[in-house]
Amino acid sequence: MSEPGLVPVPARRERLRRRRRAGVLALVVIAGALTGTYLLHAAADADGRIPAAVHDPDPDTGTAGAEGEGVEGDAPGDAGLPPLLQPSPAEPPADAATDPAVGPPASYPETGPGTFGYLTGAGPTLGWSGELRRFRIAVEDGTGQRADEFAAIVDKTLGDERSWVAGRQLRLQRVPRQDIAEFTIYLATPGTSEQMCALGGLATEKYTSCRLPGQVIINVARWLEAVPHFDGTLAEYRAYAINHEVGHQLGMGHELCPGPGRPAPVMQQQTYGMQGCTANGWPFLDGKRYTGPPIL
Repeated sequence: MSEPGLVPVPARRERLRRRRRAGVLALVVIAGALTGTYLLHAAADADGRIPAAVHDPDPDTGTAGAEGEGVEGDAPGDAGLPPLLQPSPAEPPADAATDPAVGPPASYPETGPGTFGYLTGAGPTLGWSGELRRFRIAVEDGTGQRADEFAAIVDKTLGDERSWVAGRQLRLQRVPRQDIAEFTIYLATPGTSEQMCALGGLATEKYTSCRLPGQVIINVARWLEAVPHFDGTLAEYRAYAINHEVGHQLGMGHELCPGPGRPAPVMQQQTYGMQGCTANGWPFLDGKRYTGPPIL
């Protein structure tokens, strides 16, 4: 029996399958109409913070400090798609619960307290050359997820030779909260992530992740379950979620599938549909930057 306030995994999956019904044509038409709003993000102050109803303890005073992080990198273009206009999923491939790399997904609350624990200590420098860009890690209290485990996956992903550092134009490093950083990567419950993303005008319906200036918000539901139509492992979806949202922070826009049967570009909105492409979580393939047609 599930604990009070927790959503059973089978029920969540059935609900997600119902929400994905629609045609790929509708997705492309609506995405084309809405992607022009991508730059309409909430204004952030010099520290990359936005006024928020979601607070976490200030590291120095212990008082609440307004700080939120952003959507499935998915800006208003994908956040605004109505649930009945989503692409119809194919039969889901391997069940995420059987992915040996990550184990079965855990239960999580629909909405958490809106407070975050920050990982202390610095991580290794990721990459080989270029400007050093620093980030923080924060996990919402009550998600059942550990900040150190989340950070380990983030570090491994962003330091991979297929990730953004492969271009040798930048390096990345995780730093503690008290250090200066360009952005923070948050892991938040569906309800809290929706509130945080909404501060920047993004309507996620508790479903997608998002990115706002200086803020990358990963929805814990997607982190634990991926999406039914994603024809890859949960580990691959997690790599996609991180690289997609961080890609937005680095200035990358959305892209389309370059052709049926080809890997999806990491900046394609794979959470909403594959458009005939196959799952891919990486911006560099075979040592080269892999892209698709930009959404203009």
